[in-house]
Amino acid sequence: MVNLFIANLDWDITSEDLQSTFSAFGPVTYAHVVYDNASKRSKGFGYIEMEDTDHGINAINALNGMDINGRKLDVKIASPKGNRPLKNNKKPVAKKPEKKPFQKFDNKNHQKPTNAKAKVVIKPNPVQRDSEGKVIRKEN
Repeated sequence: MVNLFIANLDWDITSEDLQSTFSAFGPVTYAHVVYDNASKRSKGFGYIEMEDTDHGINAINALNGMDINGRKLDVKIASPKGNRPLKNNKKPVAKKPEKKPFQKFDNKNHQKPTNAKAKVVIKPNPVQRDSEGKVIRKEN
């Protein structure tokens, strides 16, 4: 049994069209065009499952590069999702760091939690000014 991936399909091609086209090369057990859930429009690719590997290879040789409504079909053996290389525009998703559990303030021992940051309070320096607004004396 062989699974084929068909890309660059015309938007109007249906699963039935795929089945009838590929059945010319041998028995087709499964034919599916992938549709977008939101728009209900074809995504432009689909999958075929054929009983015999030789029939699948014959279909690839005959249909790969064939022009259908101005679009050249890309037909190849489907690879499992985990075996595919990453696309250039997609980067591997980094794992999020684990969150540390929140530590409550201990009222008995008056200890700050270990994950709390110390607060820094900046106080303005008190100064005295004369009637014109000039600084007379600074206090520390």
